[in-house]
Amino acid sequence: MKDDTLRNTTAAGLYLIHDAGLEPETIEELSELADIIFVPWAERDNPPPLARVLLYLGDEAIRDLALQALEQQWGVGILPHPEASRAMAAMGVKGEILAVFDHYLNAPVIGADALTCNGELVFSSVVIGRVLALRPRDINRPQTPWSTLTGALKGLSKLRLSPYKITTGKDRVIQLAALGMVALGQTQSALVERAFSEQLGIADGRVALVVLAPRSILSYLWFLLRLLWPQKISLTQLPASLSLVRTDRLHISAPEGAEYIIDGKPVHAAEIELQVQEGRLRLLPGPALLLQHEEHQVVDKETVRLNHTPVEEGARALADVPLPLFSHATEEEYRELFVSLRDNAKATHSFQVLMILSVLLALAGMYANSAPVIIGAMILAPLMLPIVSLAMGLARTESNLIRTSMHTLSVGVLWGLACAVFVAWAMPLDVPTAEMTARMSPTLMDLFVAVISGVAGAYAYAKEEVAKSLAGVAIAVALVPPLSVAGIGLGWGDWSMAGGAMLLLITNLVGIALAASATFLVLGFAPFRRARAGIGVSLLIMLVISAPLTLSFYSLVQKDRILEHVPTGKIKLSDVTVNISRVDVALNQQPHLVRLVLSANRMLRTSDVEELKAVVSDRVGEPILLEVQSNIRR
Repeated sequence: MKDDTLRNTTAAGLYLIHDAGLEPETIEELSELADIIFVPWAERDNPPPLARVLLYLGDEAIRDLALQALEQQWGVGILPHPEASRAMAAMGVKGEILAVFDHYLNAPVIGADALTCNGELVFSSVVIGRVLALRPRDINRPQTPWSTLTGALKGLSKLRLSPYKITTGKDRVIQLAALGMVALGQTQSALVERAFSEQLGIADGRVALVVLAPRSILSYLWFLLRLLWPQKISLTQLPASLSLVRTDRLHISAPEGAEYIIDGKPVHAAEIELQVQEGRLRLLPGPALLLQHEEHQVVDKETVRLNHTPVEEGARALADVPLPLFSHATEEEYRELFVSLRDNAKATHSFQVLMILSVLLALAGMYANSAPVIIGAMILAPLMLPIVSLAMGLARTESNLIRTSMHTLSVGVLWGLACAVFVAWAMPLDVPTAEMTARMSPTLMDLFVAVISGVAGAYAYAKEEVAKSLAGVAIAVALVPPLSVAGIGLGWGDWSMAGGAMLLLITNLVGIALAASATFLVLGFAPFRRARAGIGVSLLIMLVISAPLTLSFYSLVQKDRILEHVPTGKIKLSDVTVNISRVDVALNQQPHLVRLVLSANRMLRTSDVEELKAVVSDRVGEPILLEVQSNIRR
């Protein structure tokens, strides 16, 4: 509302321009409420300038009368009409005709902006292009989240960005690609009312152009979820798929013309001119129209927030092609990341020194059976760097990057094995500790850890703001410990130990490389057609190593099932009570071997052991071999 808000003026009289749909009974009821002059549509020129004029007309008739109302400076109010849904939504008209009429008798006449699109008055909004989620809202029939979502998902596979040239009121030219745009003047819109924390004023002298430009189908779906999220969006912190331009005039052109909808009416034009006529509309606000006290201050500043909207070269690359499933990284983003990964892929002097130190530290932790020392070795280990570089090489089929990364990984693995073999020969200890044993039997769970770590590593490298989490990724994936155990197994000549640890190492390497490659693909650093070969090879290797991992995981499940059913604690046998304190299961024979450590007040007889075996077999549900270590408790 402007400072010079125009108050109720009755000198020119109160008029009601109506069509044939106004019932005689309604005319009589309205006449009883106020002194009013009824004007049929054919005599619509009769009201004098500055008159208060109520309209009982459909949307098209109101639009035809709009320019005359502006010229005559009528104070205009809209009465509920079955064919005036657009005008009613824009003016905040809701309720029965008598109640709205009574509201207008005391309503002030306010000065509001008039937004025109190619010379036509805009009630609520102009929808340009394909903006399925940002339709105007009918105040009497509000959209539900479900209707908004289903409408936006129609034709999802056919989405594509179109090129537009936008010229602002201050002659700033913007070349962009967008799915569509919505121009809003004074608003009663589903987008603004439900999604934005700020209202767009009816007298701020500016038109707001909301640009929807997702770079991928996934970003489009994410935007839809954000639009339906209860927390509203701030105009100062727009989602990645949205941009905002606010100015007093906009000229929009499309090379092949643009389909646009002005308050629900479809139109096609090559050029679209949006113009704000500041304070020209003398308006009687409806009961539901939201007014802001600060609207009297017209804002001259032009606002342009392009956010992540593709412009210039980026717009030309994405325009008129089907929207990809994943976003494409910009050339600048890719260049910075590629240079960093290319440097990390090299077997530098620092890399080799860190590799030797981390393996020696891990070996110390293995022999001392110290988890904290091993964790320190994980953080120090530099193997994650060439693996992520290898993942980028696989994703983009960059042979030089793949070759350099593989060479660096080979150097690191050879240094690790050499150090571990030497320490195993020099160390007078030859009994595996618990930390060593834990790396000798990998399962599918280890592959799962490697995949998640690969996703985290690639994401951390692609996003500078989360790069500090790489230490956590290194701890999670644990590359150096299995490498150290494999070297110890080779030094001891224990091929089973070396084979199990080497399988875990290969599992981690392949799982990280494949997951990181897929992550780079999702983040848009590589097109799928280029990534197919590299990811296909990694996937094949993963399927091969998954076979023994699956068998190990199945054995783990079986062992857990047996342990769950073996009784512990006090067990009453025929003539003695035993207390089972420890249980172990060996699955390398049939029937499975169950080892029990127990105590009793006397030595167990053969009959006691047979009875205990029968109890355990019954609990487990299958025949077993029983090995008992019995202690006497006095």
